[in-house]
Amino acid sequence: MKKLNKKYIKWLVILLLLIIIISSYALNLGKIKDKTIDSIAQITIPFSLIVNPKNIDEDIAPKSVNINDGDLTKAKQQALNLVSTINEDYDNTKELSFLSNDQEKSLLKKVHKEPHRYIAKMTLLNFGKDNHGTYITISCNRYDDTKNIVSYRYRLYHKGDSIHSAKFLNTKTNKYPPRYVLDGVLMGKSGTDQAKAFMQRLKTAIINSNLTATNATDPGNFNQISINLGLNPDKSNSGLYALAKNSNSRVSNSSIVGYQVSDVPRYTRVYIKQLSKNNSYYYTLTFSRNSGRFINFQKGIISTDTKN
Repeated sequence: MKKLNKKYIKWLVILLLLIIIISSYALNLGKIKDKTIDSIAQITIPFSLIVNPKNIDEDIAPKSVNINDGDLTKAKQQALNLVSTINEDYDNTKELSFLSNDQEKSLLKKVHKEPHRYIAKMTLLNFGKDNHGTYITISCNRYDDTKNIVSYRYRLYHKGDSIHSAKFLNTKTNKYPPRYVLDGVLMGKSGTDQAKAFMQRLKTAIINSNLTATNATDPGNFNQISINLGLNPDKSNSGLYALAKNSNSRVSNSSIVGYQVSDVPRYTRVYIKQLSKNNSYYYTLTFSRNSGRFINFQKGIISTDTKN
């Protein structure tokens, strides 16, 4: 009888242990389930994805260019020195050695097509940086027996004092030789070191306003955002509207791809490229070195390259 009782007690203990183990597992499973439901409930879905299911983030963005080159005073002086050297070489040799052989032949053919035409000197339009490297933009100024001066413009990429490539840009005509970078004008705050942070503020402002993708319906909706960012609304609303309209839900499909500096006007222009599935869009963020702040955000590339 004692042996039988011990046997029952043994099985009873085992049964109790099984009940405890199963109960503990069931309770933990419930907690895991509750935690999973809570975690799912906490996931935030961007509103623009709900509004427009086709607007799915693909994290496509152009390769950015680091424009935080610090004080650009040295870069400006280097640009002025390069043009001075180019003019000295031309005065001594009458050769355009900063161009390739084919480029030089092509330009001189245009210049000498009519009598009394000649290149007098080169002037500096701007300097900057893009995904090809650092550059200066110069005007080869053609004179003849009229009052008009023809400007043949080239972008010269360089490393230090060495020019390694040239790209023809355009031709302009005016009564005065173009010159937009001036010796003796202080650089001041360049704005390049503030551009990345400002663009992040701009993107955050658009996201918080919920004016992304299909919700961006009119440039006038961006008036208050422009004012809050310290931008001129008349010149910036259309640019902000276009950036938002062509954005993904996180406004993450754009990058800074370069900058350009001039003294007339005394601006630093920062260039932004935006990618969508089918197109590329460009914008210009302008920093006034007189006021020390960003003043405009505009569609397209705005530059002294195309000024008369």
